[in-house]
Amino acid sequence: MALSAKQRNALPASAFAYPAQRKYPVPTVTQARRVGIGEAQRLGLHRAALSRAGQRGTMGTYAKVSAVVRRRSGVAASSRRRG
Repeated sequence: MALSAKQRNALPASAFAYPAQRKYPVPTVTQARRVGIGEAQRLGLHRAALSRAGQRGTMGTYAKVSAVVRRRSGVAASSRRRG
């Protein structure tokens, strides 16, 4: 359930965890509805952003993306410890 180019381009910069670079889309309910993203797809985007941020060699830090997801999803994201 990836975003189409049209949907991604229609999202405002504030819908991203890193708005200046438009990376890691994490839209709120309102932002998603305006663009035509369903709730299941929106929550899938949140999970995908967390997964991608947790991988080595990606730009985002897991803590930053996790904080944004917790704020916007209303669902508690699991804490992750590296060690």
